Amino acid sequence: MNLAGNLSPPARIAIIGAAIVIVLAGVRAATPIFGPLLVAVFFAMITAPVMVWLTRRGVPPVLAAGTVVAGLIGLFVGVIIFLGAALAGFIRSLPQYRESLEAQAAVLADYGIDFAGIRIWDYVDQGFLIQQAAGIARQIGGTAVDAFLIFVGIGFLLIEAPRLAAALARYLGPDSSPYRHLSQSGRLLINYVVVRTKVNLVTGVGTGLFLTLLGVDFAVLWGFIAFVLSYVPYIGLVAAAIPPTLLALIEFGPAGAVAVIVAVALIDAAAENLVLPRMAGRELNLSPFVVLFSVVFWGFILGAVGVFLAIPLTIAVKLFLESWEETRWIGELMGSGDRRE
Repeated sequence: MNLAGNLSPPARIAIIGAAIVIVLAGVRAATPIFGPLLVAVFFAMITAPVMVWLTRRGVPPVLAAGTVVAGLIGLFVGVIIFLGAALAGFIRSLPQYRESLEAQAAVLADYGIDFAGIRIWDYVDQGFLIQQAAGIARQIGGTAVDAFLIFVGIGFLLIEAPRLAAALARYLGPDSSPYRHLSQSGRLLINYVVVRTKVNLVTGVGTGLFLTLLGVDFAVLWGFIAFVLSYVPYIGLVAAAIPPTLLALIEFGPAGAVAVIVAVALIDAAAENLVLPRMAGRELNLSPFVVLFSVVFWGFILGAVGVFLAIPLTIAVKLFLESWEETRWIGELMGSGDRRE
C-alpha cells in the first residue's frame, strides 16, 4: 500500500515541513557537535588545494595532511598571540583615547552637536574591557577541546577525501547522473569557499594598508577583523568598520572618520566587483534576500558558526535542491535570476 501516493499535496507538504523542523531542532540541540564538525569541513575545503599540490609533488597523503594541519595550528597560535597583544595595547591606550574623545566632543559642541547628555567615554571603561578580555580568555580555554577536535577532523577529512570520492564513484557509478552532479556541486562549493577567502583577503589587506597610511592605531588588527567578518555578508564589514572609524574620529576628527568609511566602501566594492570571479556569481548566485535571511537563519540554528558559514551552507542546500526534479524549482527561487549560460 502506497501511503504517500494517497496523500494530498498539502498533506505531503505538511509532513515534509514537520520533518524538516524536527531535523533542524535536532541540529540546533546538537550544535556543540555540529559546530566543530562544520568548521573542520570549512577549513578542509579551504586547504584542499594545498593538500592536492603537496600530493602531486610526491608527498605521502598522511605527511601532506599533517603538514597542512601543522600550518593551521601555527597560524591559529599566531593569531591568538597577535590578538592578545593588540588587545593589551588597546586597553593601555584607553586613557589617551578618552582625552582625545573629550576634545573632539568639545569641538563638535561648537557646531551645535552636543554629546554632553550621552557621554560616550563613560562606556569606554578600562575595567569593563579588562573584564571582557578575561571572559574571552576563559572561553578560549574552554574551547581548547573543540580546537583539538577541529584540527584532528581536518586531518582526517584531507586524508579520507580521495577514498570517499572513489567509494561514491564505485557505488553510484562514475557515469551516473547523481555522481556527476555531486562531483560538480562539490567542486563549485570548494571553489566558492576558496574564492571568497581570496576576496576577503583583498578586503582585509586593503583596509589594513589604508588605515596604516592614514595613521590609525592598530591598523593590522582592524584589517584582520575585516578579513574575518567579511565572511558575514552585508553585516560583517559594517561591523568591522566601526572600531577604526571611531578611532579615526578620535585621532583625526570627523574628516578622518568619513575617510575611513569611504575607503572601506570603495575597497569592498572593488573586491566584490573586480576580484570576485564571474564564476562565483554565475554558478552560485543567490538572491540578496536569501543571503540576508541565511545569516539570520543559520545564526539561529548554529550560533556564531552558522553566521560565518551561512553562505556556504545555503549554497549547499541550493545545490542539493537542484539535484532533484521535484525540488529544482525551490533552488531556482533561491537564485538571483541573473544566471548566464
